[in-house]
Amino acid sequence: MFTGIVEETGVIKKKILNLDGMELTIHANKVLEDLKVNDSISCSGVCLTVTKLFDTSFVVQLVEETIDRTTAKFWDVNSRINLERSLLPTTRLGGHFVQGHVDDIGKVVSVKKNKNSWCFWFKIKNNFSKFLIKKGSIAINGVSLTINEIKKNNFRADIIPHTFKKTNLRFLKKNMIVNIEFDLLIKFLRK
Repeated sequence: MFTGIVEETGVIKKKILNLDGMELTIHANKVLEDLKVNDSISCSGVCLTVTKLFDTSFVVQLVEETIDRTTAKFWDVNSRINLERSLLPTTRLGGHFVQGHVDDIGKVVSVKKNKNSWCFWFKIKNNFSKFLIKKGSIAINGVSLTINEIKKNNFRADIIPHTFKKTNLRFLKKNMIVNIEFDLLIKFLRK
């Protein structure tokens, strides 16, 4: 379980394809402070397990299901990904409950810079629009955001400078794809 408050942006340093999917070595700083093998870590919104740990990096394994459902299929050496360690029971919940179980991928429709913030429009598949609630929460690449406007299967999220600088959202351009995880409570209510 995560909060969607990204701690840092890591960089993929090594990618090894194998029979079950792929293994990634990710360079990081902050998240390594108390990270252990077997810990869960959110990598751009995808909950993965740390399988190896080094001084300046850690290793995760992705299976085909994860690769097929997420943007991980496009990750490569030097890709920048958002990193967040799993939630501790003593931690403040600054964002919203994020499982790291990506529901689908969405597309960036537009990015507009305001004076000191950014306005992003995203598009999702029509069958997922039932999970869009104005002023509701959504995780984009693992970042907890608020849905500020909805037009059918498109929605707007506004990004403050701190979040923009600290996450890989700053690299997004029109037509790029992102990992989408809808709010857990909304999914349960709709079910």
